[in-house]
Amino acid sequence: MAPLAISIRTISPIIVPLDLKTGTDRTSKAFELFEKNIHTAFDSALLGKTNQAQAGYKSIEQDSWQMRLFTWTDNIEAPTIKIHVFPNNIGIVEIDHTFEYTGDNKLIEQQAQDQAEQQIAAIYSTFIETINAICDPQYGNFLRTLNQHQDQAKIFWVSRTVILDSQDLAQPLCETLLTKWLAHTQRSQDAHDILTQQKDYSMTWLNYAIVDLKPNDDRLDSMILAQYYYSAQEQCNKLLKQAIDGAYNDAKNGQAQEKLSKTRVRTRMHQVDYNEHLNYLTRNKRNMLEDILGHWNYQQLTENGQRMIEICSSKIDETENIKRERSSLLTDLLLVALSFFTVFELSLYLTELSREMMSRPTLDFNDDGRSFMLQFIAEIDMDVMFGSGFFLTLLLVFIYKIIKSR
Repeated sequence: MAPLAISIRTISPIIVPLDLKTGTDRTSKAFELFEKNIHTAFDSALLGKTNQAQAGYKSIEQDSWQMRLFTWTDNIEAPTIKIHVFPNNIGIVEIDHTFEYTGDNKLIEQQAQDQAEQQIAAIYSTFIETINAICDPQYGNFLRTLNQHQDQAKIFWVSRTVILDSQDLAQPLCETLLTKWLAHTQRSQDAHDILTQQKDYSMTWLNYAIVDLKPNDDRLDSMILAQYYYSAQEQCNKLLKQAIDGAYNDAKNGQAQEKLSKTRVRTRMHQVDYNEHLNYLTRNKRNMLEDILGHWNYQQLTENGQRMIEICSSKIDETENIKRERSSLLTDLLLVALSFFTVFELSLYLTELSREMMSRPTLDFNDDGRSFMLQFIAEIDMDVMFGSGFFLTLLLVFIYKIIKSR
């Protein structure tokens, strides 16, 4: 039996050492100018424009807005690799492969994965050079790069999409290919539906199939978006775990709290962006995106992230409460010190005044007689006077504590 020539497009989320600064308004004129400038400056590496200024919901056949920042390619004329760069340090890599299929699905899967990893490694340094150049402040202060230097691409996973033409479905090997290809996905019956032309795609778990792929195909674009949102949420959850671990176990508590706060904001913004972006997608693409993420239990992933956000918030509140208690304690100590010196000064003044009055009777010649109170104070020993002031201070502190506790 003659082998079947098949095309496989791998889709691989990777870490990109670039992020959009928190709070950036991507609809602003300044950001639109930034996009225009980088596409002009890097026209040999960036595909198309991303979010050109236009009225919202202008067409029901096209998305009103895109989440990706830009798309990098190794060859603008005949691209073999595309990297869709998104916020949150995520890029989605598309690579086309061609194989001769003879019936061994595992071999094809392994070859596609190995080739994807090798090609990503081969172009990664060139890609990073472009990323670093785009972050130059001359184009706009919207992006930031990761502090750590990465020599190799960090790949989350490699998913594989078999791309078939309608006429391929009649070939004998095609049934074997699709049946084995989709056997361990969440809808293995999709193989039968595709062969009988009841469906033209299957996209549930790592191995996908698309029939008659078109340029800018909604099916593939939905999968790219789904992989971005899932991998970005997964990365947020990982950073939240690291932040929580640092907050509870790191001796440098100040840095841990700052990381905790930033990661919490980043995760919340990602969830906000997802819910907002759904409104700008075509109905068909939105339905496919939600269906794909539904198969991946994306809701559980976000709920787990939300639980970690609550842990972060609880830790931040706990830390703030400790800081407030320390501040309150410091205030109390300051008040005690001030009251002590105030009482001490009052004791000293009364002693000095009473003895002066007793030693110089002319000072009170307008009075009917000597002041009993001043005479009494003048006769008190100085050490006893100071001791009385000290005990009076303690009494005031004790009364303050009782009032505060109530």
